[in-house]
Amino acid sequence: MLAIVFFKDPLVLFLTGITLLFLFFWYFATEIERRKRNVGTLLIIGIAALCSLAVYESGLKGGIDIVGGSSFHLRIQPKENEQGEKMPVTTEQVEEAMRVIGGRLDPMGKTEPLITRQGDDGILVQMPGVETEESEEIRKTLETVAKLELREVSPRNSEPGADGKPLAQRVLDGDEIVPGYRAYELTQKDDDGNEFTTPILLNRRAALGGSDIVFATPSPSRSDAVDITLNGEGTDKMIALTQNMRPNIDRIAIVLDGVVLSAPVVQSVPLGKNFVINGLDKPGETKTLANALMNPLENPLVVEQESRVSPTLGSAFVKQGIFSGLAGLAATALFIFIYYRVAGLVALVALLINSIILFGVMAMFGFTFSLPGIAGLILTIGMAVDANVIIYERLREEIENGKSLKNAISTAYEKAFSSILDANLTTLIACIILIAMASGSIKGFAITLTIGLVASMFSAILGTRVLFRWGIDTGLLRKLSFLNLIKSANFDFLGKAKACAVFSGILFAVSIATFAVKRDAALGIDFTGGTVITFQIGDKEVPLDEVNAALQTADLTRQAFPQEQVIPGSGNLLTVRADSADTDKIIAALRSEMPLLAEMGDDGKHLIADPSIEEVSASLGGSFLREAIIALSVGIIGIFAYIVLRFEFSFAVGAIVAVLHDILIAVGVVVLIGEQLTQIHVAAILTIAGYSINDTIIVFDRIRETVLIRTGEIRDVMNDAINQTLSRTILTSSTTIFTVIILAIFGGAALRDFSMTILVGLGIGTYSSIFVAAPIVLWWSSRKGGNLRKDVLATTLAAETMKAD
Repeated sequence: MLAIVFFKDPLVLFLTGITLLFLFFWYFATEIERRKRNVGTLLIIGIAALCSLAVYESGLKGGIDIVGGSSFHLRIQPKENEQGEKMPVTTEQVEEAMRVIGGRLDPMGKTEPLITRQGDDGILVQMPGVETEESEEIRKTLETVAKLELREVSPRNSEPGADGKPLAQRVLDGDEIVPGYRAYELTQKDDDGNEFTTPILLNRRAALGGSDIVFATPSPSRSDAVDITLNGEGTDKMIALTQNMRPNIDRIAIVLDGVVLSAPVVQSVPLGKNFVINGLDKPGETKTLANALMNPLENPLVVEQESRVSPTLGSAFVKQGIFSGLAGLAATALFIFIYYRVAGLVALVALLINSIILFGVMAMFGFTFSLPGIAGLILTIGMAVDANVIIYERLREEIENGKSLKNAISTAYEKAFSSILDANLTTLIACIILIAMASGSIKGFAITLTIGLVASMFSAILGTRVLFRWGIDTGLLRKLSFLNLIKSANFDFLGKAKACAVFSGILFAVSIATFAVKRDAALGIDFTGGTVITFQIGDKEVPLDEVNAALQTADLTRQAFPQEQVIPGSGNLLTVRADSADTDKIIAALRSEMPLLAEMGDDGKHLIADPSIEEVSASLGGSFLREAIIALSVGIIGIFAYIVLRFEFSFAVGAIVAVLHDILIAVGVVVLIGEQLTQIHVAAILTIAGYSINDTIIVFDRIRETVLIRTGEIRDVMNDAINQTLSRTILTSSTTIFTVIILAIFGGAALRDFSMTILVGLGIGTYSSIFVAAPIVLWWSSRKGGNLRKDVLATTLAAETMKAD
């Protein structure tokens, strides 16, 4: 009850937000440690309580891949001007179409469809919980433009010409032109119910339009009619149209979406605010038309892709995602606790705070929790450890240097802050650009990762420090001890630069060659277009040999790709990716040739239910890929600019070369092992880019710091800095890789593709941050004849000057 009252009162919410914001700034403004501890404690409790209430009150919205339902990818068609030229789709038209769709699908505000913009002229409509049999009706509702027009029928419509044909027929045939009028065809029925068409000549200028309608409803007295009520302006237009007409002679045509529905004779003049559209004899047609007229579209819509997911299938994937997430969290927690002991326990509390904030923000702002979101959450678990590892490795160094625990903690947080800030900000730059420019699964993934990164920064930098402070002040924490499995190293990493350049060159060449050989075969149906057919088999084994044999009997347009998916606790799935034209052939072949799918029950129905079918548009996939490439490119430019400002130009070159190196080689390896690239791979590749930058920035931050305080050859100083971060690099990569391995094992087919790509990227990214990025920095700096130490010092001083100003 308290939660309901809290979130229903805007004033209470506003005051709470202001209070938390005040505490946040007070925490960083005060220099008094005890006050900082108390303010930080209040801030943590306040945010955790607010987020917990948000989850309790609003819950987490599940996407259709979790609760089941239907989704429709729509493309807005451009209107034509009077000269017949297509006009570009405007932002206003897209926004109006989204508003109209919402009004049609949810007139009472109960079903809450998820409607988002896709690119310049696309719209994604998701209807969670919608049953399969409702999808066709929804599709008709979406594609109905409902552009209603009332046009005057020419008084000369039936006037015969020299050839004996009526004027309307001569205009329709192109034999004659009547200025200001256009010929249409009117479909009618004879006394026996047979349809026939007659030409009809209508005024090119509509006398009334859909905007003049104030109310439309199925007629209570006639099953084939819709009662229309006009607004004041529409009523005036109707009077002006009919007041000079001849009763029982002149006619008005009712045109809907360019089709003449009827052309009744005006029986009395003038007509007023009410009239009737009749002749609607198809089931549900009056209801669909009345709803569409209440929400008319300016532009036609085309459904490019429709997909349906059953609730059973969605819940099965959720179980997998939750299980793999909990397993990854448990493994990470155990490792942190064993390795860092008491400090590890503090880190686990920080991870709990992180999770509460993540779920709370998603519930508070109504973000949809989908399968890509679950993937982002699981990856966030691994990456959230990074900030704690950075702090603790700094803390280990300070304790080994002989500082007291209190001073060691203070110094460790001060030194770790810039590393954490730079690493997370570069990743956040990419995420924010993805949110702004991308859509669909990529946007959902980026939102989850963004919230997770912000939450991890808060919990690691503020949360753990407050907990440490309480431990010291109460006397419960007197010393800290850590395992030290990775001793101080002294490897000559830069000495291996040439060998690594050759190795990377070979990997790059193999990647390019793989694409050159496979070409279109490297792309999945997400980009080439097609159908995904999914049968829920239950606990029975999927005989892939029988599936392939059955597919051989069908005359398919293109090769189909069957796959078995094992869903622990929920049964097995048979999925077939194929050309859209082959859908019916494949289902028929599998039903007839496979005993498992052909088996019938006592009720005369197949024991294995009809499959879910997801249509994938090639143009939609191409748009998705272009959108991802553009967003990534802009993100890389943003990261490049940030690194130039925070570090130095040579570092920016090294970071960008490293991230491009990781992306290209990771994609090449994925294609080389026989995978077809899909949308989930794109999300994984974007994640690899973010992780690669994150890892590289940590190394760069230590190089920058070491270069400024150490003398000697710049090459030796850089080697020393890389060695100092080696333990952190190995620990963070190990925990993240371990989490991703668990995701690959238990996460199901969709998450397995994602995690395997991430796994490849993590290995390559860890390698490049050490053996590619740093050598590029040194090579670029030497190549232009500069002094890296002086350049770093100048950039640092400039940054400090800007901060002081």
